[in-house]
Amino acid sequence: MRNSKYYMLLTVALVSYFGVSKLIFDKIYNTIQTVVDELYHLQQGMSYCNHNFTYWNEKITTPPGLYLVSTAFVSPFLTCNIYNLRFVNLLASCINLLLFSSMLRFIYGSHSESPVKIVLQALNLTILPPLYFFSHIYYTDTLSMTFLLAFTRLCFSNRNRIIMFVYGLWSMLMRQTNVVWIAMVFGHKALDIFIRSSRVFGNHYLSRTTLSQQSVIAKDIDSSKLKRYYGITDVLIALKYHISTNFMTFLKFIKFQDLLLLVTQGVLMGSFILFVIINEGIVVGDKKAHEAAIHMPQLLYFLLFYGVFGLPYVLAKVPSTLKLILSNKTKALILLILFVIIVHYNTITHPYLLADNRHYTFYIWNRWFGKYSHAKYTTTPVYVFLLFSLYDNLKDQNCISFLLPYFASTFVVVALQKMIEIRYFLVPYIILRLRFVRPTYEIVLFEFIWYLIINALTFNVFFTKEIYWKDFEYAQRIIW
Repeated sequence: MRNSKYYMLLTVALVSYFGVSKLIFDKIYNTIQTVVDELYHLQQGMSYCNHNFTYWNEKITTPPGLYLVSTAFVSPFLTCNIYNLRFVNLLASCINLLLFSSMLRFIYGSHSESPVKIVLQALNLTILPPLYFFSHIYYTDTLSMTFLLAFTRLCFSNRNRIIMFVYGLWSMLMRQTNVVWIAMVFGHKALDIFIRSSRVFGNHYLSRTTLSQQSVIAKDIDSSKLKRYYGITDVLIALKYHISTNFMTFLKFIKFQDLLLLVTQGVLMGSFILFVIINEGIVVGDKKAHEAAIHMPQLLYFLLFYGVFGLPYVLAKVPSTLKLILSNKTKALILLILFVIIVHYNTITHPYLLADNRHYTFYIWNRWFGKYSHAKYTTTPVYVFLLFSLYDNLKDQNCISFLLPYFASTFVVVALQKMIEIRYFLVPYIILRLRFVRPTYEIVLFEFIWYLIINALTFNVFFTKEIYWKDFEYAQRIIW
């Protein structure tokens, strides 16, 4: 009965989502034929769709995954035109809804969570405003998310490793940064095994650890010294133990199924390294516009992204977050000083940020950060609050085996980019969102309404605000 209700709700959500999205999709098509960087993507997609695989637009920086998938699904059945190429992403967004639902059902347990709440959360993730907008035009983000979600979902169940490998490979063909998230999954699994294998065979370093019987950690340890969540101390203890035993326990503990999973992910990462060697770099095409640089404030901008799109979770935790800050005043002050130093010495302004008025980042920068000399400093207390808020939403259901690989991966993807792109924050935010504490109905409903409001406002701006460039005969539009 519970399964029947779940599938019925999922079907209703999918049909409703597609129906509404199709209306918006058609309106966008009738409004403008080329949206910003679609100028390059559509040319490339059209070329591939017409089986011209020798042409490559040098302005494109990502691999040809989007165009290859478009060719496979459009060319044999439909006319190669703008409408049909864009439609590939709309269909991919529908698949994303199904994948989000499947992942949430796995995370929460199909018998311990309301089907209504699972389906509504899946819908919320699908209509996450920046992701939702790009589901209607011909960019790489939506289809990239599809393959990354499919890969991750198979990693959850640790089955069908050949299909898992294929999905992982295609996710890298969509966006090369997806290899970082594959590495994160690998690191999470390997580090978890690394810590656990140091405990089940009697780690003498662990036996010397004194724990208060009133501590949460003490209560979480069973007779085998295994627990659900680990801290940085557990990593150090495990490292000491494995060095003293020449890592033999790690090899003895690892299961064959886990080994196959790690090998699959390792081969994917190895294939990417081979690509980098052959390509003489990570970026395809316009390499000068995407040179790597340490840009630490990007991590702070990501906190703002969390503050806006995770607003229901931020507000729900305000009292406990404030209490957390007050009980850690010294740490909060140190973070504030650190953030001031970071924004003072490491704020980078990419030329595209100042030149392209078709993105919201242009207006945010020119009306706040770039307009007032004090703006980047007066925003630092907000960063501190949001960092504590994020910790508050994660602390009860996460451990170092996730947090360490996640932070490293987010740093590589976000903090090594000169250009500020809201789209770069999508995957790291969605990963965190899937790990937040199990929300109440009120939070989930608030999230749904909040996203509807943002989407309505941004689509209204897109349809009503016209910008004219000398290089284009038609009006340009504002997008994420």
